[in-house]
Amino acid sequence: MSPLPILGVVSSKLPTITDPRIARYMLDIVDATGNQGLPAGMVPVLLEMEAQAERSHFPIVGPLVGRTLCMNAGLVGARRILDLGCGVGYSSLWLAAGAGAGAKVVCVDPNPQNLARARKFHADAGLPAEFEYREMEAMDALELDPGPFDVVMNDVDKELYPRVSRLAIERLRSGGIYMAASALWYGKVCVYGTTWDAWTASVHQHNDWLFAQPNLFSQIIDQGEGLMVTVRRA
Repeated sequence: MSPLPILGVVSSKLPTITDPRIARYMLDIVDATGNQGLPAGMVPVLLEMEAQAERSHFPIVGPLVGRTLCMNAGLVGARRILDLGCGVGYSSLWLAAGAGAGAKVVCVDPNPQNLARARKFHADAGLPAEFEYREMEAMDALELDPGPFDVVMNDVDKELYPRVSRLAIERLRSGGIYMAASALWYGKVCVYGTTWDAWTASVHQHNDWLFAQPNLFSQIIDQGEGLMVTVRRA
């Protein structure tokens, strides 16, 4: 997976996703007020994960998207969560914090080194949620587990987005939430009249399909590289 900037764009011809001034304002408020609502032990772990990601250019969704993941998991009272392409477990940690005690977060990634780091970070955070780690590809995990899930988070390689989204939606309970990182993909999907690369075309196909389904309600939030949020209606 290619490294992604948390803020800004890679070209002046592409639209800015989140204005850095707005992001800084929101994060300054969070820092100044002591990260209210988050378990105390989680905050230093998040800061370490963010620092390591910056040093190694490892893609994470960042704190703005993370807070949205946390809130959405709490809003639906999530008990069973699937994090596809979990990497080092950054999104998983936010989702677990929102869901709270009694929830289970299934972390899926094909890279054993990523899962080992995720396991260590999660243990250090000391959250009451349960974590399970599955070393496999996202499609394999979806085919093996029929669900239902309350929340599915998708951050796999972008060429898989169309296929993963279809299986993920089938495994959501009624009222459940599907989320996908990088739904605006550097802003490239917003620039028409250009030749899209394969990953940009896949992200657009993913977005277009979700918005077209009558049993879903979707919105792209302009945080990070764009967070797709889809609710499966009754």
